[in-house]
Amino acid sequence: MSLVAWKHVAHSPFLQVGMIWIITFNGFSSTTPEGMGEQSSSIHNLTCLFYDKNRMNCSWNIYEASTPDTEYRLSYELFKEWFYAPCGTKEPGKVTCLVRDFDQNGYNEIRVCAMESQQHLPMTHCINVLPVLFYKASPPVNVMVKGSKVVWSPPTGEHLSCHFKYQIQITDVDTKGSMMEDLNMPKWDIDDQSKSFSVQVRARIDHFLPSPGDLMWSDWTDAVITEKQTDDVMMKSLIVTTIVIIVMVLLLIFLRLNCNLLEHLCQPIPDPKQKFSGLFENYNGEFQQWINANHLETEDPKECATVIVED
Repeated sequence: MSLVAWKHVAHSPFLQVGMIWIITFNGFSSTTPEGMGEQSSSIHNLTCLFYDKNRMNCSWNIYEASTPDTEYRLSYELFKEWFYAPCGTKEPGKVTCLVRDFDQNGYNEIRVCAMESQQHLPMTHCINVLPVLFYKASPPVNVMVKGSKVVWSPPTGEHLSCHFKYQIQITDVDTKGSMMEDLNMPKWDIDDQSKSFSVQVRARIDHFLPSPGDLMWSDWTDAVITEKQTDDVMMKSLIVTTIVIIVMVLLLIFLRLNCNLLEHLCQPIPDPKQKFSGLFENYNGEFQQWINANHLETEDPKECATVIVED
């Protein structure tokens, strides 16, 4: 099966459940080299960590017996195919190899070998690794204090899983006493607001597998400080909240009792066109001209017209 086909199959939830079941009941190998592979003359403590879904960083220690002309190389077997990577970092007593574009789903066990070439005699030291168990996520982001809570956002970027678990470290600013708490949600409720705390958070992917030892956590975030709430501040907050509630209740009562007030204030302006026929059509709104043209005429202009008004 091609690598592309394996990638699509590995993202199937049914296949992942099957992988978890097989690994749980059949066991898996860790990065501990005891009893695995052949110990070379200088290589020991070979370990591998995985980052950002497609990066692998392997390192190992070397004994003092290693000669200056010794060369090291890393190889790994993935989908029955071997790949090789040069080791660009060599420190006193330690060699580190970074593999980029390491493309696999994390639930396939791979074989990693560190190769030593000394006086033209190649020697290898190999281990088997399940990447998802040794995957190091990036730290959470946007850690901040919101009222009586500390909240944050999940790690950014692409990871082997979109599900995370969190661990929070809470330190009392005054007493320096600290404690850690495991969380499933990206928030922590501040139980005692009368104290000030320094809070740091780290994360790991939830791979739904039993872990062979220490869990692989991200680095800690920078600390955020929760300010203590004094009695005066809490009392002021309570008073302000009470006043706001009272004002809102009074406003609702006022609107309830004067529900017709807006209707009276918004009565339409009377239109004189309906009362004075021809005023605007024939006289452009000139009221005096309209009166002169429509006044009551009597037979004798000097006589007055009698109008009887009945109560």
